[in-house]
Amino acid sequence: MMQLFFLALVSASTVGDNPISKVIQLLVNLQHQVTEEGEVEKKQFEEFGEWCETNAVTKQHEIKDGKAAIEREQAVVAKETATIGNLESQIAQLASTIATNAADLKGATEIREKEAADFAKADADLAETIDMLGRAIGIISKNMKGGSFVQGGQQLQSVLGEIINAAVLQTQDKAKLQSLIQQSDSDDFLSRSAPAPKAYENQSGGILETLEDMKEKAAKMRHEGQTAEMTNKHNFELLAQSLNDAMKNDNKIKAEAEKNKSVSEEAKSLAEGALAAAQKELAEDEKALKTVQTDCQTKAADFQESMASRDAELAALAKALEIIQSSTGPGAARAYGLLQTNQKAQSTKEASDRVVSMLAQLEKQTGDSVLAQLSMRVKAALSAGAADGADPFAKVKGLIQDMIEKLVADAAAEASHKAYCDKEMAESEAKIADHTAHIEKYTARKDKAVAAIERLTGEIAQLQADLAQIAKSQAEMNKMREEEKAAFAVAKKEYEDGIEGLSGALQLLRDFYSEGESFVQADQPSVGTHSKASGEATGIIGLLEVAESDFTKLLSEATVAEDSAQREYDKVTQENEVATAMKKTSLAGKETEVKETKARVGELESDISAEQTELDAVNEYYDKLKPACIAKPEPYAERKRRREAEIAGLKEALSILEGLDDDSFLAVRTVRRHLD
Repeated sequence: MMQLFFLALVSASTVGDNPISKVIQLLVNLQHQVTEEGEVEKKQFEEFGEWCETNAVTKQHEIKDGKAAIEREQAVVAKETATIGNLESQIAQLASTIATNAADLKGATEIREKEAADFAKADADLAETIDMLGRAIGIISKNMKGGSFVQGGQQLQSVLGEIINAAVLQTQDKAKLQSLIQQSDSDDFLSRSAPAPKAYENQSGGILETLEDMKEKAAKMRHEGQTAEMTNKHNFELLAQSLNDAMKNDNKIKAEAEKNKSVSEEAKSLAEGALAAAQKELAEDEKALKTVQTDCQTKAADFQESMASRDAELAALAKALEIIQSSTGPGAARAYGLLQTNQKAQSTKEASDRVVSMLAQLEKQTGDSVLAQLSMRVKAALSAGAADGADPFAKVKGLIQDMIEKLVADAAAEASHKAYCDKEMAESEAKIADHTAHIEKYTARKDKAVAAIERLTGEIAQLQADLAQIAKSQAEMNKMREEEKAAFAVAKKEYEDGIEGLSGALQLLRDFYSEGESFVQADQPSVGTHSKASGEATGIIGLLEVAESDFTKLLSEATVAEDSAQREYDKVTQENEVATAMKKTSLAGKETEVKETKARVGELESDISAEQTELDAVNEYYDKLKPACIAKPEPYAERKRRREAEIAGLKEALSILEGLDDDSFLAVRTVRRHLD
């Protein structure tokens, strides 16, 4: 700035008629230029300050939203981590249960296979023993009819030896048979010579009775063994079915738990990704906010430094102007002959006519009625001064100077008002746009949250309906199970009572019809006495055995059906318990989410209300600004141009009049310093 000033000064000193006046004009122009540049810089800094404030507020909101997002994602990660831990515990427990059941099934299978093998061997031994006993009984019965054991003696000895060596027979029975055989040997029972009839009858009868008793016991042992084998096999099948069903159900629950674990792991992974992104975005927003704050503080410091430098420059220019104006007036007049030249160049009449003509032309160009009034007052003052011989220009100069000062004051006031309007309206429009944008953003978030609440409310209602349906179904199952269990208890008692009664009747009839049987010789004469109805009894006993078998089968089938129904009930009950637990967990999570979302909606409504209140206040202030800042019949630029033209014309008229005065140079310098 100072270099330009000195260049202009040198130029003025070489080509101008009055270098001092040019210097003063240059100093005044330089002051005006520095002041205008300061106003421009101030306006730019104010706009930059608004930008700083807007960006800082925006980043602060983004940081707040980012922290909320991080908290939400952290909650999701914690929730899914807990869910995964619970599922892993459940899966491990199910795997342990499945392994235990599999081991139990394997052990039971091995025991069953050993039992089956032992039974098969024992049953075969009993069958062989019963067959041997039957053959021995047949041989004895046949030879008793013939009256001699000569023909079958060797065969009978072999069979009896095998019977005595049979492992399945009781020891006391084998000892008794051995004693009878030894007694027979001592009596030459099995010798080739025929024994006495009485001895023959007694010895064969004792052996035959013993053999038949042993056969009956062997048959009973075989029947009991077969019954026990059937019971053991049935129990094993029930146990195997139960263990297989339990493992199948546990495997199904385990697969569902593993599936849910995979879903939770995926949800956790997504939440961790979102969390990392939110943390990164938050760090970037915080860094950006810090950068904005740093830049704004730096710009503010630079602006303060620039304003201080500008004030110092203006102070230096003002001091230089004051020194020049106060010390070079008389010397300049004497050096350049300014007053003599002006007095010689124009006469008083020419100056008056020129001033009046300039005022009229200026009034015509601008159309300002105030200038017309001034022109009339100037004419009147010139006429009055010429009539009374007083200085004709003193009052005219005062009128023009007053008009100039008035126009300058009006221009300054209007410029200040214009700057105020521009600043306030720009700030108001920016605030309106900012508050409107925030309201739209908060409204969009609120609408999204409300939609989420509606969706979650529907899902909660569905979960509650599902839980109610499961509870209702379980209650119906419980009632049905109790009814089935009660019906089975009644049927079981009836079947067991029937079996017990039939078994007692069978035992009674068997005992009765098996007593008193004896060997009768073929040549013994018959005697007409009462005999037991053995044929009919055999049929009755057979029917009773069939009935007992039917009752036993029905009881077994009813037991199997009851066990199967109980397993199915336990399985469905467990599935219902798992489904209920999962749905309750989901329900609690969704209810918590609804509660949090409703709280968020409340916060957003509060934010919207606060923004709307501020927006209403800014709109009200903006509406008040419009009449004073916008509703003007003439644009500000046109008014400024017209006023500057008026001031320039009046300054020129004043310089003409001051050129006729002895102190004109100093007056012109003072007026220009004051106006510019």
